[in-house]
Amino acid sequence: MKKKFKLLATIGSLCLAISLMAIGVYAAASVSLNVTSNVTFNAESVFVGYKGKIERASSRDFTSPEELVAEHEDWVTNGDTTSTSSGTLTAWTPSEVSFEEGKQFIKYTITFQNNSGFNIKVVSSNVPTSQEGVTITENNSSLASITPDATATWTLTLELTDVSGSINIDVNPIFTISAAA
Repeated sequence: MKKKFKLLATIGSLCLAISLMAIGVYAAASVSLNVTSNVTFNAESVFVGYKGKIERASSRDFTSPEELVAEHEDWVTNGDTTSTSSGTLTAWTPSEVSFEEGKQFIKYTITFQNNSGFNIKVVSSNVPTSQEGVTITENNSSLASITPDATATWTLTLELTDVSGSINIDVNPIFTISAAA
C-alpha cells in the first residue's frame, strides 16, 4: 500500500510539473511585440521632399541593421519633377514593423530635402513619448531651420526594455512643414 501511494504521488507530481511547464511555454510564446505606424505630412507653400526608412537592430548604434521597410519617398515641387501640385505629401503607412528576439531596437529615419528658395522648418507632433516596456528617443534638433538645397534628418528610436508582456505601440507622427521665420 505504501509503495502504491508513493507511485501515485510521484505520477501526480510529474503531471503537475509538466502542466505548469506547458503553461509557462505557452505564455512566453504568446507575447506580441507590434508597432503600428502612420506618418502624415502637411506642407504649407514649400517645395520639399522626404525619404523615410525603418530599420531593426540588436544594438543602439545600428551596425548591420535589418531593413524592415524599404526607403519610401515623396516630393512637393514646382512642377519640374514628379509630385503633387496641391502642396501635400502623401501619408506613409509602413507595415511589417515589429520587434524580434535579439533585435530590440527599431529606428525610424526621415530625411527632409528643402527645394524652396528660402529656409523651411519641420515641426513634429503626435510622436509617442512613453510606453511601458519601451524606451523612446526622438531626435528632431536639425529641423528648426533647413536652408535651401539642404537636408535635415528626424529619427525616432524604440528600444525594447521589457519582454515579459505584450507590447503594442502606435507611432503616428505628424510633420508640418512651412517657411522658417
